[in-house]
Amino acid sequence: MIKIIKLTILSLGLPLFFLLFENAYKRNAAGQKLETAGEKFKNVKVLTEMPADQMGKVMNIMSESLGVNCDFCHYGYEFEKEGKEEFEAARKMIRMTWDINKDYFEGKPEVSCNTCHNGRPHPLAVPNLNPGHAIERRPKQPETHPSVEEILAKYQSAVRSPRIGRGADIGIYIKAIRIEPDGTSEKEEIWHKPGKLVIRTHYPPDYTVTEGYDGTTAWKKSNADLIPLKPDEAEQIRRTAELFAQPDLKLVFPLLEYERLEKIDGREVYVLRSASEIGIPERLFFDTKTGLLVRRTASTMTILGAFVYQVDYNDYKAFGGVKLPFTTRVAVPGISFTRKILSATIDRPSDRQFGPR
Repeated sequence: MIKIIKLTILSLGLPLFFLLFENAYKRNAAGQKLETAGEKFKNVKVLTEMPADQMGKVMNIMSESLGVNCDFCHYGYEFEKEGKEEFEAARKMIRMTWDINKDYFEGKPEVSCNTCHNGRPHPLAVPNLNPGHAIERRPKQPETHPSVEEILAKYQSAVRSPRIGRGADIGIYIKAIRIEPDGTSEKEEIWHKPGKLVIRTHYPPDYTVTEGYDGTTAWKKSNADLIPLKPDEAEQIRRTAELFAQPDLKLVFPLLEYERLEKIDGREVYVLRSASEIGIPERLFFDTKTGLLVRRTASTMTILGAFVYQVDYNDYKAFGGVKLPFTTRVAVPGISFTRKILSATIDRPSDRQFGPR
């Protein structure tokens, strides 16, 4: 429940990077003044000028960086209550990272909680000598590399299947399970048509979360009630719909650039970068041998640095003219789950089904 609360909340000297983006932080896309954390929440002493809607993301970044839950600093849901030394320590550490970035990195958010903590409540001051701790180093960059067009063509060839025709031209109905980190799972139903998607997650005994994209608008519901979405949240729902069963990634990412050669779990991958329509930096990671897309990331900037949305794609299987990743892992700071497809069938869902009925 604590982790649900983290996203529900979502739900001094300022560093230079904050000042550079001050107008973007303080006003929304319509030019309206945003409510600050100091205005909305009680007992905020350091993050006073931060937009209130960043609070959940920033708390999740700190939680994931230290490997702790909310009650490490807070008393249950009484987030404004003083008394824990960790609460005051967090304030000091936020000021410290701001000062370091301001004094040594031209105000850019190069140093964050995770720089020192790396998932530990207390930083490790000496080298880690435990076996198996070796960090996977970035591979040597090649003198030449394939073009973006060649990488995308190899992906398209890898996911094409001779059966039926293009998967993006047909409707699909999927039964899946969503597996939480603690091993519990929920049943899911997924409906897809080109550029449209609905995912329905059933939590026992009678709670359902549904999200979708109807080709124009992204939406999310808790049972029958619409959940307000922030722009980056709506953007990720839209991206999921656009990428599903889509072999031609040029239609989704028209302005990709080659960035570097990287490694993921021992596999070398080509990294391409782009930006969404609302300016969110995105990266695509392609296996150099198979050509398959194995990871996608999108980063939303906060006052404490990037809040990263990551999807890992595995277990590709042929269905309806394309290969679909039958296992995907979705993760943001503090929250993650794995989705496994159990069955997929050809379907003809109506366009009405993709709107927030």
